[in-house]
Amino acid sequence: MCLVPTERDFSSHDAMIDLADIAPSFSFVTGKDLVPSAGDYMPDHFGNAVLVMVGSSFSLRFKRDRGQVFVDAGSDAAGWQKLEYVLEFVDGTATQKRLGEPPNLAAMAKVLALNWDKVASLFSDQERSSELQEFAQQKSAAMLGRLFPEL
Repeated sequence: MCLVPTERDFSSHDAMIDLADIAPSFSFVTGKDLVPSAGDYMPDHFGNAVLVMVGSSFSLRFKRDRGQVFVDAGSDAAGWQKLEYVLEFVDGTATQKRLGEPPNLAAMAKVLALNWDKVASLFSDQERSSELQEFAQQKSAAMLGRLFPEL
């Protein structure tokens, strides 16, 4: 399985960024057969960067925007979801309180390492992937409700 990033054509930009440069706490994923597929580093744009690590069960996308790093997990069937939502879905103890706000990369990496097999099986099961999408939509709606409460 190969996920192709749809946001931009990475081949026309600067050199690919290394995982150690964007999210060193996730370096263990290279031992889990995730390999760099696409990346973009824009030093003239606040050091923004994107790196996609592709695996057979699921892939990880790392985005650095003005120094803050966001991590998404995805597959062809499920699309991309925030990693913190995926982790909470497979491990109910991986809540925002445990991971932090914004989520702490080292904490997310640790929870992912502990739940690797659960995450991999989640993305290989179409029904569970659909449940994850619903869960992620509910989490996003709740967050928007907290940010923009009705007056």
